[in-house]
Amino acid sequence: MKKALIILGVLLVLAAGAAYLVVNKLDVIAHYAIEKYGSEMLGVEVKVKDVELSATDGKGALKGVEIATPKGFSAPRTARVGQIRLAVEPATIRDDLIVIREIAVEAPEIWYDRAGSGATNLDAIQKNIEGYLQRSGTPAEGKAAGPQAPGRRYVIEKVSIRGARVTMTTSGLKGQGIGFTLPDIELRNIGRKPDGVTAAQAANVVTNALISKIAQKVLTNIDLLRRGGKDAAIDALKNLVR
Repeated sequence: MKKALIILGVLLVLAAGAAYLVVNKLDVIAHYAIEKYGSEMLGVEVKVKDVELSATDGKGALKGVEIATPKGFSAPRTARVGQIRLAVEPATIRDDLIVIREIAVEAPEIWYDRAGSGATNLDAIQKNIEGYLQRSGTPAEGKAAGPQAPGRRYVIEKVSIRGARVTMTTSGLKGQGIGFTLPDIELRNIGRKPDGVTAAQAANVVTNALISKIAQKVLTNIDLLRRGGKDAAIDALKNLVR
């Protein structure tokens, strides 16, 4: 399950990067940059339907964010988000410590897809992310970058994830499976300390908070699948939430 939640963490990383563009009047290249670097990080195509950014008040939104499925999997996509809203404190954008007032992820959809080999689409994307971090010299999530490490750091006053829906499936079900809605999540004051956190560290905080919220929900829906007469898929689906 933690491997799967890295997708939501990546969405936060993309939003944090967009926050930098908001108040630097770089909205002309924001759409291109998010798709380019998001795709490089995940190793699959990342699309954004629309980017709305305001340089005056630091508010913006990424609309229609879609993350493709790696080759060899049958799910229609790995993730899709209706809208990610963000608001940054304009006065801090040129500082080493950037204050983001809010990142709101609205109605994300996530697909867990297990191929016949036993690997999942999320395993594949996780490996791609790890390779990207190694190439860029970025510490793994949850690890400190060190006091002299370069790069921007963040304080995120509020993160909310609302209306998230998960579909668990296997290759035999051809993208179909069981679906359920996750409880809404709200976190506050991430990085509220002298040196803040990196975008990856902030994503890790959110990932850990989500784990306890959804574990029981996953088990409940596996029981519903069993009662629906799809016993052949249960063991494979259980492997998706380990």
